[in-house]
Amino acid sequence: MVKSLTNVGNSKAVILPSALVKRYKMKKVIIEATEAGILIRPVETKTSFQKKMERARKNKAALYKQMEEEAGNPKTIAFYNNPKNTFEDVDIDIFEA
Repeated sequence: MVKSLTNVGNSKAVILPSALVKRYKMKKVIIEATEAGILIRPVETKTSFQKKMERARKNKAALYKQMEEEAGNPKTIAFYNNPKNTFEDVDIDIFEA
């Protein structure tokens, strides 16, 4: 795609087609100088999962407190002590950090 530069004050600008802006959900872009030329790419936006993980990390102390309370709950204890509830398919590697 060939685009012309537009004067904006003492600078130059490139108008991006709205189809590309929508396709890549651009609100901000990163402009990089590469060996091949200039690369314009969208700033990576965080997924809802990534945002939730950030919130979880910030609230780690509160989460641990809630987990301790749940661990002492008689219903929770009964559930995990029930031999019908097996956890053989749980990947224990997720618990190691």
